[in-house]
Amino acid sequence: MSLHKKPAGHNPGDEAGEAARSFTLVGGSAVPILVSALALIFSGASLYETVLKQAHLHVYVPDTIAYTRDPDGSFEVFALPVTVSNSGARDGIVTALKLQVRNAATGATQTLEASYFAGSDYFSTKEDVANNIRRSKTPFAPLSVTGRGSVTTTVLFYGRQYQEQRVVPGQGRYELLLTAEARPTEALGFLDALWASDIAPQRFVYELPQVSQYFEGRVLSGHSERMFRAQ
Repeated sequence: MSLHKKPAGHNPGDEAGEAARSFTLVGGSAVPILVSALALIFSGASLYETVLKQAHLHVYVPDTIAYTRDPDGSFEVFALPVTVSNSGARDGIVTALKLQVRNAATGATQTLEASYFAGSDYFSTKEDVANNIRRSKTPFAPLSVTGRGSVTTTVLFYGRQYQEQRVVPGQGRYELLLTAEARPTEALGFLDALWASDIAPQRFVYELPQVSQYFEGRVLSGHSERMFRAQ
């Protein structure tokens, strides 16, 4: 019976040590690569969220708005406090706002456009055309909203032309459709078109309560009547 003898000076621990060293070398090269890849991914995501992300605009309207008339032309006027927020990193611009109103009882409709911003004392000044006393307002201009910022203002909606049939003759329930047009910045060319997002139209139902038997006279003389969102 012959015995296989291991070479002199051979130590079993040497094999284990060599295997451990080989594993350490392989693992030692993979871990830094993985860490670098994750860091690159997080850096790219952070760059997109803080610098590259296109404007994403949201429009908010409160539960209470106002209705009045403009004696100069006898236009119906809807005054909506509007907040536009931007969850994107880059600036966005609201170029136009439109409001479609429908009388739920009569079916009468009217499309109005953002025409003015209400001045600071718009609701505290009585309209007097004969003496050239007007409620303060300024022409509507596109709203620029900075990245991660917001803008709040009161927008006055007018029809383009006088409409003899009033969509709001008094007490009643009214259906509103608010649409907004936005324009993103275009620093990155075609990529901006790919990342651009539209502002979704919003539908509301508001009620005008019975306020006075002299409703017509009140709104024509500068009073604004509150309308409340239906529950």
